[in-house]
Amino acid sequence: MSEEAKAVQEVAKTTGTAIQAVEKMGKFISDVAGVPIATAVGIFEDKLRYIRWENQLNLIHKAHEKLAQRGLSAPTRILPLQFTVPLVEAASLEEDDYLQDMWATVLVNAADEDIEVQVRRAFISILEDMTSLDVQILRLIGAAAGNPNHHLDILNPGFYLGYLPDEASALDEFQSGIPEPKKEVRISVGNLQRLNLLSISHTVDGVSDPNHVRITELGKELLRLCSNDEGARESSQANLAQ
Repeated sequence: MSEEAKAVQEVAKTTGTAIQAVEKMGKFISDVAGVPIATAVGIFEDKLRYIRWENQLNLIHKAHEKLAQRGLSAPTRILPLQFTVPLVEAASLEEDDYLQDMWATVLVNAADEDIEVQVRRAFISILEDMTSLDVQILRLIGAAAGNPNHHLDILNPGFYLGYLPDEASALDEFQSGIPEPKKEVRISVGNLQRLNLLSISHTVDGVSDPNHVRITELGKELLRLCSNDEGARESSQANLAQ
C-alpha cells in the first residue's frame, strides 16, 4: 500500500471515529432533553463551534493587547501556516484563562521579529500536553535556573520537588520539617520529564535522584517562546550581544 493510500485510510478512520462520537453525544442529548437526534446533534455542534469561535476571538484580543504594549500595531514576522494554524486550533479548545494567556504570548512572541525564538510546530504539540500547573512549575524552575544565586553543581544537583509549586529551590538539609513532594507536583513533573522539558538530577555518586530536577535545553527554548514581553526581549538582546 502506498503512503498516500495509508494517509487516506488514516484520515477515514479518524473521521469515522469523530462522526461516531458526535452521534453518541447527540443520542445522549436527545434522550436527556427529549428532542430529535438531529436537533441534539445540531445543538452540540453549534455549541462547540461557538466555544471555539469565542476562544479564537479571545486569543486575538489578547494578542492585540500584547502587541500594543510593545508599541506594535501589527505582527512584524510572517509565520508559516504549519505553525500558525495548529496554534490557533489548540488555543480555540483551551478554556483555562491562564493557558489562554500563554497561547496569546506564544503567538505574539513568534510574530515579533525582535524576539529571538525558534518557531517549531513541535512546541505546539508539547504545549497542548501541558496543564496550567505544568507551565507554572516550568516557569518557576526556569526563572530560578537563570538566577545567578541558584548555582547548580555536584553538591547542589537540582531543584527539590518538595518546595514546588511555591518555590524552586535546592534542598535545605538543615531545615526542620522538610516538606514531602505533593502528589500533583510529582505527576506534573513526571509529565514535564516525559516531554523532555525537565530531567532528573543525579547525586554526587551518579545515582538518579527523583526528588531533584533540572530544566533541559528544550525546556529553556520553550520558555523563551512562552516568556512575557520584557523577559523575552531581554533574553533576545542578551543573546544578540554575545
